[in-house]
Amino acid sequence: MKTTRRDLLIFAGGSAVGVLMTPAPWRLITDSALWSENWPGIPRPTRGAITAKYTNCGLCTAGCAVRARCVAEQPVSLVGVAGHPLSHGALCAYGLAGHHLPYHPARITRGPAQEAAAAVAGAMARLGANEHVAVLDLRPGRTASWTYRRAMAAVKNGVYVAVGGAVTNAAIDLTRARTVLSLGAPLLEGWGTPGNVIAARAGFHLIQAEAVESRTAAMADQWLRIKPGSEEALRQGILQALSGQSVRAAAEATGIPEQQLVALASELKQNGPALVVGGGESQSAAQLNEALGALGHIIVARREAPVPDAWKKAPPAVDLASVEDGSIRVLLIDESAPGAYLPWSAVEPKLVRDNPVVVTLGWTREGYGRHAQYLLPTGVYPEVAEDIPPAVDSAAAAFRMAVPLVQAPEGVVKPEEWIAKAAGLEVADTLWERADAIHKTRRGTLFTYADGKSAATKDVKIDDFWKALQTGACWIDEVEPAKRPAAVEVAAGATRQTAGPANDLPLVAVLAEAPSSPLLSKIYQESNLKLGPKQVAIHPDEARAAGVEDGARAVLQTLEGRIDVEVRVDASVPCGAVLVASRAAVLDVCGAGQRAKVVRA
Repeated sequence: MKTTRRDLLIFAGGSAVGVLMTPAPWRLITDSALWSENWPGIPRPTRGAITAKYTNCGLCTAGCAVRARCVAEQPVSLVGVAGHPLSHGALCAYGLAGHHLPYHPARITRGPAQEAAAAVAGAMARLGANEHVAVLDLRPGRTASWTYRRAMAAVKNGVYVAVGGAVTNAAIDLTRARTVLSLGAPLLEGWGTPGNVIAARAGFHLIQAEAVESRTAAMADQWLRIKPGSEEALRQGILQALSGQSVRAAAEATGIPEQQLVALASELKQNGPALVVGGGESQSAAQLNEALGALGHIIVARREAPVPDAWKKAPPAVDLASVEDGSIRVLLIDESAPGAYLPWSAVEPKLVRDNPVVVTLGWTREGYGRHAQYLLPTGVYPEVAEDIPPAVDSAAAAFRMAVPLVQAPEGVVKPEEWIAKAAGLEVADTLWERADAIHKTRRGTLFTYADGKSAATKDVKIDDFWKALQTGACWIDEVEPAKRPAAVEVAAGATRQTAGPANDLPLVAVLAEAPSSPLLSKIYQESNLKLGPKQVAIHPDEARAAGVEDGARAVLQTLEGRIDVEVRVDASVPCGAVLVASRAAVLDVCGAGQRAKVVRA
């Protein structure tokens, strides 16, 4: 019998139909699904008792209270603590996902700690008469900050450098405001304590003045679109309008009609007390808040949480700008806790020219880790125990701790302990010492999260006080009668202002908005809508003036340096502005509010 190709095709087709009529393929699909879900590399959900732990979020100074749902001691979800007097049960998007931070793919867990210690010791031994050992603290006001101050007092020519200098005693009580003018401050996007702002939001009329419509501008009662970098001119115009002077120059600088500017000043005065926040620090900022009745009423003095008497002998904090150029031989940077960021172009001139030793203590290679000779890994929230200084909108002093929820990996260092050891300073349990000093004052109340109850500090024994702080509690000081703060520097949310020649640097840097939703972040990234670390966006007119096209390589130039960037041409960017991403690469030379220009590469 001769077999033809037609017979083979009929046989193959019949076999396929016959196989489909049997359970074999369907069973194979089911088994394959089961096998793929049970491979050794597939993560398996933790099994065990379901419990609740309490802590405070250490991702920013808001320090919102957190209730962690744990399975077999492993946190699986985070929520706010209802009834909390400071955070009011709210958590931002970052706080809700904070338990994922220890598993961040960019994290490092190994570093040359011994080599760094030897290099620091060697540099200290050959320290010149006019050279310094310095600690740069990005989040001053913590108990660790006091350790750094004491450590620098123990070494030759030690200096403690805090971002923004000395910690101010000024705080903002939003519950006392009827009108708030925000000059670019992200008031509804994480400024201060999010829950506290939301709780006070119904009591004030919000006017958002900025060049680009941010989420705060979209949710404000009024968005006042001003020219980029004209925040100071707006403040001056309001002051002039309040005193009956001409506002023509301010109107031209801000792009706001004179009549509207006068009406804005009248509204702030009549619907007071009013508050102006953001837009950088200047003398006019304090003058305007003084004229509107905010000083001593909305901007009030806040007492500092007590510290042991022995700590008070440590030298005060200084601002980086006050340190002489070329004088820092050893620089130790604590980048373990998120805080303010100074561009490297502002830090580098302070270092000696011949072989400075720079040690960064952080958990990622981004930021200052890219410029340091030694990068030492640190723990992250929620692995470490540290206190959180009060937020800018907390009228009362507070002491609360980010209590560890998971164990830190081996190989990480504790910044305050490492720096203290490098300085030859013996430190004990500083958090307990701080708590003991607070308890001895017998002031304030202790709010415990598990039961939502408050108790007077004087009625709680020290052992119970310390145990409560370690298991989720917050000490809140008594609020003094409203009075003027000793120093009025409300920098939270303010944009940096750097004067520069308008002809040479015609643009003003504006920070781009980044979506907070993971889904939107993915869409932005994949659709090329989100600016990258070295991308900037400018208006088509500005692109033509600079001689660059969309996607072209160019140079972003400011008074603090130059950086190679990729240009995105976007008609939604206001003329006179350059939109930069809030990433460290561009912020090395360009902070918000700085004068800048884009030139062809």
